[in-house]
Amino acid sequence: MKKINSMLLLLVGTYFMSTLFSACKDNPTDSKPGSLAFHMHTLVDTTEVDSYGDTIGLASGRQITVTTAQLYISNVKLIKADGSLIDGPSSTILMKQGFEEYELGDVPAGNYKSVRFDVGLNDATNASTPATSDLILYQPSMWFGATAQPDGFVFFNFQGTIDTTDALTGVNLVPFAFKIGTNAHRVTITMPDQNFSVIPEQLAIVHIEVNYAKIFDTIDLNVAGNLNITTPLENSWIWISQLETSISEMFQYEE
Repeated sequence: MKKINSMLLLLVGTYFMSTLFSACKDNPTDSKPGSLAFHMHTLVDTTEVDSYGDTIGLASGRQITVTTAQLYISNVKLIKADGSLIDGPSSTILMKQGFEEYELGDVPAGNYKSVRFDVGLNDATNASTPATSDLILYQPSMWFGATAQPDGFVFFNFQGTIDTTDALTGVNLVPFAFKIGTNAHRVTITMPDQNFSVIPEQLAIVHIEVNYAKIFDTIDLNVAGNLNITTPLENSWIWISQLETSISEMFQYEE
């Protein structure tokens, strides 16, 4: 009789441990998501734009003032070690000078080597009419006209004044305005590899610097028309692809 009871206890105990182990496997701690944020700084060369209207010297000695520096970021992806992509939050952020922390939302916990995102909006959003309560899209400074439609949104808006002289006199700074948009000019940014982890129920922050001075790298400053791209028609100019390349080179990790 003792032998039978011992066997019964062994079977019950085995079943209990098996059930407990199964429950743990079905509900692992790391199945809970973490969250992701971008911490972003607005720079021209290595100088942070602390406030609009300040005169800043570029590394070349050329002087510049910034009156607007903002852009849309969407379609965030996380890149795993094997190069596969994990969808990030579906949120869109409007990066503005003076604002640094942008919480994007939940992402799967895990180890990643980089992030990818678009400067711009997807086709559907770009064709939408924002409600006045939409704090991200109802931004007249990011429209080509008085309303968001029919021309869509401005993806990248950089304005100010710059010294265009070869002698770098800094006496007469010339206005510039770059309002880049339309579906054809959405730019995908893939950040360099830099390993980071997303821990369940914790916030992971990616620190990024955005160097707006890169926009001048491929521009002949002595041609006045090169400094004003503000309409959808002007966005159709063939050489605008050079600006897309410059935008793709604006992003680097904060050191």
